[in-house]
Amino acid sequence: QQQQQQQQQQQQQQQQQQQQQKGIFNSGVDYSTPDLLRSLAFGSCIGSITGAVFGFMDGMRSASDNPILKNASNVAKTKYLLQGTSRTAITFGVFFGGFHSIKYGIRVAADPGMVWEMVGASAISVGALVVKPAMRVHLPYAGMLIGMDAFSNYMRETE
Repeated sequence: QQQQQQQQQQQQQQQQQQQQQKGIFNSGVDYSTPDLLRSLAFGSCIGSITGAVFGFMDGMRSASDNPILKNASNVAKTKYLLQGTSRTAITFGVFFGGFHSIKYGIRVAADPGMVWEMVGASAISVGALVVKPAMRVHLPYAGMLIGMDAFSNYMRETE
């Protein structure tokens, strides 16, 4: 009986060890749809808010520099500002939501650590902005968002 109990315990330990191997390549974390959606929602919200602020600031600057808009009505100026603000908010919402989703995907696939997750997700996300020349003007803001996220992760990890 003791030998059977020991064998059962060994089998249970082996099963537990097999369950601890996580991720696609047995080195990542287990996939969870709620975690993916949480990462996507967080990135999209922060990116949209940041994009809206930057879009509004850029719109105000370009509206004051544009001689045609200086003579335009207030309704036309407001429409111009809202279009630029919403366009930039959507762009950054998609960018940063994608960044966080890619980062989560890397963590699930291999879990290389926070630094390599950031590097991989940054390369893919920024690469998507670089492909289209019209989006390249957003690179400084995108870099700032990624930098703030890296700083936030660093501060959270060192607590």
